[in-house]
Amino acid sequence: MTTDADSQSMVMTIDQGNSSAKLDVWKGLEPVRMLRLEELSVEMLLPLLGDDCFDGCVYCSVGHTDAKFLETLRRLMDWRMIVLTPSTPLPISIGYAGRETLGGDRVAAAAGAALLYSGECVLVVDSGTAVTIDLLDSHGCFVGGNISPGVAMRLRSLHESTDRLPIVEAEGDVEDFATDTVSAIRSGAVGGMVSEIADSFSRASSAYGCKRIALTGNDATLLAPLLRKRGLPVDVHPRLVGLGLLSIFRYVESLAADSGRGDDCPRPARGHGRKSIIE
Repeated sequence: MTTDADSQSMVMTIDQGNSSAKLDVWKGLEPVRMLRLEELSVEMLLPLLGDDCFDGCVYCSVGHTDAKFLETLRRLMDWRMIVLTPSTPLPISIGYAGRETLGGDRVAAAAGAALLYSGECVLVVDSGTAVTIDLLDSHGCFVGGNISPGVAMRLRSLHESTDRLPIVEAEGDVEDFATDTVSAIRSGAVGGMVSEIADSFSRASSAYGCKRIALTGNDATLLAPLLRKRGLPVDVHPRLVGLGLLSIFRYVESLAADSGRGDDCPRPARGHGRKSIIE
């Protein structure tokens, strides 16, 4: 249930991926500012923070995390910050064997899908450096999924692992039976991913009654029309991971409130003091 306080809350979400970091500022459930950074630093965050009073921040990373960066960010947020770990309480349940090996971005994307499609079974596809195809059942349980190379990795590996195959751009026609090498490479890499997603959806539909694909990631706009061409029900959500991180933040905050912490937690300071923190 969304309260009036929830609708006015300001929260920053940070999704640190393999190739870039995606940052969103949310007011309630609406993204009001967003930023993508190739290299994440506190100094680069300051324009995004502005002079707003934040209720907190939630961060997840698929790789190495900079302890100094996180410590400074905690201070900027007046310690009201969550770093997503295998022990973080979640608004969804996990059926995956070994949560410590389950990527935070996959968890967050599923949490975002659960918020958008409560009570529905959803195939959650994040098409970035790697593509993850995960199943969230109608009870809000992360059942499991698959990981495979993303489009750029597929194209690059064909070029780097052979003597004569050229590097090919992902954008362009995808054909059933290409009649030139460039088209054949693109059709194999991009079309192969489309077929992989389509096959997963077919199996999810048969076994779990899945009726929807929630698609996010860098290649979502490339893949969506190709999936729809095959008659698949695809919704594109560019900020699905960020929305899921927001959902996790609000869930953890609600648990803290229920345990009695409530409004005793100190509130973040206005932005005028932030510059001094990083100096």
